[in-house]
Parts: sequence; structure tokens; C-alpha cells
Amino acid sequence: MQKRWPLHPKPYSNETLERYVRRLAECYDVRYEHFCRRALGIPADDSQARRFQEPTPELLQRLSDGTGISVGLLEQMTLSRILHRLMEEIRQYTETPEGRAELENFTNRRLSQNS
Repeated sequence: MQKRWPLHPKPYSNETLERYVRRLAECYDVRYEHFCRRALGIPADDSQARRFQEPTPELLQRLSDGTGISVGLLEQMTLSRILHRLMEEIRQYTETPEGRAELENFTNRRLSQNS
């Protein structure tokens, strides 16, 4: 197990894993690709892994060890999981009277702008 990194800010609400790792690289004043290679072991030519859309359990564990953030929370930071949560929040909101009124108001404004 690796030692915790000296700089490891907490993630922001709804921050994607990729954006969080970019912010970590900025904390260390290094290029994103360099941070991914040196701190996380992502090969320089693996741009797909640096997008963190489907991070491996090993990658999540290395990131967790360095930051102290649980693997479970890091798993929730992929773009697809964040979008899923946000869409669910929107769906729940539009099922309330206030949400339905806001959606109708928004739709009417958009329709009048396009007329």
C-alpha cells in the first residue's frame, strides 16, 4: 500500500473523476498526463484510461490510497454515474408541483423564443 499523498483535496460535489485528477495534477504543478503516469501508473499512450469512464479496480485503489477517498466514492465520480444521478434528481423534481410548473414555464419560454 502506498503512502497518502501530501496534497489531496476533497472532490467537489458532482465533480467527475477526470476533473478531480486534473485538479490533483494542478496541485502538484505537473501536466495531467505526467501525473496519471507517475502517480496512477496509467501508460502514456492510454488516453482512454485517462478519461476515467470505466476505471479499473486497481486504478481506483491507487487513487484511493493516495487521496484517502474511499473506492466507493471514487466509483460514484464517473461521468455516467454523475449524469445518472442528476437525471434522477431532475425526474424527481419534475414530479413535484413546483417542478411541473417550472418545466412548463421553461417549455413555454423556449417555444415563444422559437416562434
